[in-house]
Amino acid sequence: MPKLSEFPSDKVIVSCEKCGMRKQYDRETMVRTGGDRTLAHLLDEIVARVGCPNASSLSVYDRCGAKYEELLALLKGRREG
Repeated sequence: MPKLSEFPSDKVIVSCEKCGMRKQYDRETMVRTGGDRTLAHLLDEIVARVGCPNASSLSVYDRCGAKYEELLALLKGRREG
C-alpha cells in the first residue's frame, strides 16, 4: 500500500462527491506532523477528522465517498514522465 511520502504531488486533495467536502493539505507538513502513513489509513483519518457521518457505515450504499482527487492521473503521469 502506497505511503503518504510516495504521493506524487506536493498537495494532497481529498474530496467527496456525496457531501461536497473538499480539503487540501501539504504533503510534507502532513508527513512531518503525523508521520508517514499509508494512503488508506490517512484517508480514514481525514474523513473522521472532518466528521463524516458515513465514515463508519457498513452499508455499501451509505459509505463515505471520499477519495484522493486526481490520484490516478498523477500516478499515470509519473509513470510516463
